[in-house]
Amino acid sequence: MLVQRLQQHRNRLSRTIIFASVIPVILATAGAFIMALVGIDLECRRVASEEILLHAQTYARSIHFRLESALSTLDAFAMVQDLKNQDALASFFTRMKTTHEWLDGVTVLDEQGKTLASFGSPGQVPASVWPAFFQNTGHRPAPIITDVQKASDGTPRFFMIAKAGGIESRQIICLSANAHAFSSLLDRVRLGRTGEVFLVNQDGTLQTRSIMHRGILDTTDGQLAQNREQSPGTHIREWNGSRMWFAVTHIESNPSWRLIAQREEGEILQTRKKWMERFAALGTVCLISLAGVAFFAAGRIRRIQAEMEEEQASLADHCLQAQKLDAISQLGVGIAHEVNNPLAIIGEEAGWMQDVLKNDALKDAPGTNDLRESLRQIAMQIGRCREITHKLLSFGGKADGIITDVDINIIIKDIVALRRREYSQRNIEIVDLPAQDLPVVHTESTLLRHLLLNLINNSMDAMSEGGRITIATGKSEDGGVIITVQDEGFGIPEENLARIFEPFFTTKPPGKGAGLGLSICHGIMQRIGGEIFVKSEPGKGTTVTIELPLAPHCKDS
Repeated sequence: MLVQRLQQHRNRLSRTIIFASVIPVILATAGAFIMALVGIDLECRRVASEEILLHAQTYARSIHFRLESALSTLDAFAMVQDLKNQDALASFFTRMKTTHEWLDGVTVLDEQGKTLASFGSPGQVPASVWPAFFQNTGHRPAPIITDVQKASDGTPRFFMIAKAGGIESRQIICLSANAHAFSSLLDRVRLGRTGEVFLVNQDGTLQTRSIMHRGILDTTDGQLAQNREQSPGTHIREWNGSRMWFAVTHIESNPSWRLIAQREEGEILQTRKKWMERFAALGTVCLISLAGVAFFAAGRIRRIQAEMEEEQASLADHCLQAQKLDAISQLGVGIAHEVNNPLAIIGEEAGWMQDVLKNDALKDAPGTNDLRESLRQIAMQIGRCREITHKLLSFGGKADGIITDVDINIIIKDIVALRRREYSQRNIEIVDLPAQDLPVVHTESTLLRHLLLNLINNSMDAMSEGGRITIATGKSEDGGVIITVQDEGFGIPEENLARIFEPFFTTKPPGKGAGLGLSICHGIMQRIGGEIFVKSEPGKGTTVTIELPLAPHCKDS
């Protein structure tokens, strides 16, 4: 139940972290992404609109310059030449034809519409146009360009008309232009797949060909016939189920003509669609990456939290172990004091009885030898009991000790030299690795010797077939001293590591140990203020690490 609650808390923490830190980032990124998409859409529309308007203005100027060039040349010729001179008229038209290939012919008319001279295929000038040139207005009329009209031969033409000579002249000269040939100037212009450029008059009648609106003199939709000079720019209209973007530009040389540049909206926005798809893919990758980072961060935080909980649990176990050891040490001290008094009396009585048996009168008495052996066993067991109670007092920190300056390397050297013979007999090698410039430790040398002897004895007992014990010293990060005792024994199973400092806990056979060695070591470290750590791997050996402060400070249990 507790494990499930901890898992629920971890899941809640992960969700809180994700919602508190990652969701705002994702929302901000999504907002920026949407704004960027809107910006791309507006920019694509603006560029497309300006492109259509630019095409309309560019080709309107081109058409105007061509018409204006032909019209001004015609007007100049009409002012200075004898229009009835057939050779001069032919020469003029030939020169005009070289630069304006869309011209068909030229003709000279009087005020009754009678042809005075002609060259090429001049066609028939509309009767509604030329009479205006002979009205008495007090000034010479400007040359004009008519709308396209279908001639009797079926060819659509438009005319450029200028009055010959001065105000009193009764003649006009007309250039006829083939509308099909003139339309070829714009037929070659393509804006993508659906875009085109064409001319209409103010009634919406085509003056050039249009792919979408059919041929010359066909009528377009009404919106193109509307006067849009007061609202320059690109407009949108519906046509045959499609939305068309178009721009209308006035032709200055012929006020009744308008140039139309148009393109289908679907094609225009295709580029925008591609850019938006690319940006959407990039944004999706970014959002997925953010989500991945969020889940990775949440998982890592959960792992860190689990490690912290494990360390906290280990610390709690350590505190609980320290409390248990303290309680047991206090109990052991009490037992040792209570047992020492009867042991002292038993020892004194046994000693008295041994002295009595030394009298000559009892020396050869029957059964005295057995009695003496019993008293010897009693004295030996009393000594063993006193040793145990002394260990209990040491474990409880009640034994007296003297604090002096201790050179750790010398103590280790002395202990190794003292026990070397015993180790060599058991086929055990001791390697001493002293650190140079090791600081002096102010502590109880007796307790420290006892501690090291216990650790070495444990390592020896763990190597029944021989091996190597390595004792090394060094400096700790806080300036203290570190001692490591490493053996090549059978190791300690993982399930026993948590109990090795408990009093009377042992895995040795009966009679081989009381289980107080490591617990006494732990009590000594508690007394002098150091730390003891054990790492072990079954089958490979055990390493005990001791950290000693430079000055003793008793730790609270």
